[in-house]
Amino acid sequence: MVFRGRTVTAIIEFSNHRILLVKRATKPFVGYWALAGGRVEVLETVEQAILREVKEETGLDVEIVEKIGEYHENGFQDGIEYDYYPACFLTRPIGGKIKRQETEIESIKLFSLNRLPKKLAFVHSRMIQDYILRKKENHEA
Repeated sequence: MVFRGRTVTAIIEFSNHRILLVKRATKPFVGYWALAGGRVEVLETVEQAILREVKEETGLDVEIVEKIGEYHENGFQDGIEYDYYPACFLTRPIGGKIKRQETEIESIKLFSLNRLPKKLAFVHSRMIQDYILRKKENHEA
């Protein structure tokens, strides 16, 4: 089985330098903490996809603040080959109530940037590091 294609992820930023992460319940990455997100559907923009995916996985309505970047991730995990291209967005909650999607998400938790989980999905770790670097650069400017 191969997991490939165009995907989106969201850094959902709350106050006090906290972000929301989801623990995956589906392959690949069962049990890994990750950013909310998923596949881009046919005829859907990446912006439309991230708003939809965040709502489906977390119950939250978010606004897009900025695009963090575009990434490429490939390898093998849980017996599945993966080769996908996530676009990562910085978002902020504007409504809704946190409620996990029971079929894909094991749990949801807010994490301080100082205390991120050790079992973090690979490319998502890079995205979060890019986000932290941007926060430092903006703070110093």
